[in-house]
Amino acid sequence: MGWLPSSTLSGSESKSLRGNELMKAAVSTSKGGLQDDVFHAFGRCPTFTLISAPEKQPEVIIIQNPGAGAGGGAGIAAARAVVEAGADAVITGSCGPNALAVLLASEIKVYVASGNVGAAIKGLLEGKLASIERPRAPPKSGLAPRGLGRR
Repeated sequence: MGWLPSSTLSGSESKSLRGNELMKAAVSTSKGGLQDDVFHAFGRCPTFTLISAPEKQPEVIIIQNPGAGAGGGAGIAAARAVVEAGADAVITGSCGPNALAVLLASEIKVYVASGNVGAAIKGLLEGKLASIERPRAPPKSGLAPRGLGRR
């Protein structure tokens, strides 16, 4: 039995999750853990905090994001790591188009949140988080701006 009953959701979201209840959520974080804050960018977050089965004793695992320091393709690398970790849902501040495409193609629901990870998980359980179905960040938005340098 999953930890996000369909009865806590509304509308089309409830229909899309019936029979496929969530079992593991990946949250974009800086250091990881339930006391950390949700990181503002999915592809460039340093870590993912994975939370499983909170109706019992929650299992919390922190994994490094392989896309955090990537020169390019950070979102895709991050999304692949989350898929390989077996996540059913992602909670993040924003998600670029390439990462979102990988996550949605893998049937992983993506939600937006800010603040404490524990509060974000509670919001997910209560059906209060908005889902992301379109990118909230433009392509390459996670890259640091480049200086003009010498000419």
